Amino acid sequence: MLSKFNGTVQFDGIRTTTSTDEEGNEIHVVIGRTGELRIMDVENDRLLVTNNIPYGSILKVKNNQKIAKGDVICTWDPFNAVIVAELDGAVDFENVIEGVTFREEADEQTGYKEKVVIETKDKTKIPSILVEGKELKTYNLPVGAHIAVSKGDKVKSGQVLVKIPRVMGRARDITGGLPR
Repeated sequence: MLSKFNGTVQFDGIRTTTSTDEEGNEIHVVIGRTGELRIMDVENDRLLVTNNIPYGSILKVKNNQKIAKGDVICTWDPFNAVIVAELDGAVDFENVIEGVTFREEADEQTGYKEKVVIETKDKTKIPSILVEGKELKTYNLPVGAHIAVSKGDKVKSGQVLVKIPRVMGRARDITGGLPR
């Protein structure tokens, strides 16, 4: 997301956790779903724009930072919604049962196998990832979620646990909507 104005950044309800990227740089990953970012013209005390910051995005600005038009505010994966760990800890699974709540699928390009959550007939079995650190955090998994961690893995706060592919607009046959 790029800034459309020159101004000063103000956060409203943005919850983040600190993590590191592949190069070892410190990053701030958004873990709240309702946070907003405002760009203000402080000299004239005017609100220029308000933006919702997507869950799982990486913030590139700090609160009260001056930014210019075209500066990067945040980045995120446009193809996948994600679930990120909110704390450091060890991964455990609950009701993640092969053939019942998930199946293994191989990626055609990479050959890498991953667990994909499937719809189960047993509605009492809700697949979840547990991260046990200073406290226990539970993340319920929606149908279609691709699990990116394994049981026993050590995860850091801000690390992606699950990727949920965003549905792209599908071309539909024109005859599907016509009356008989």
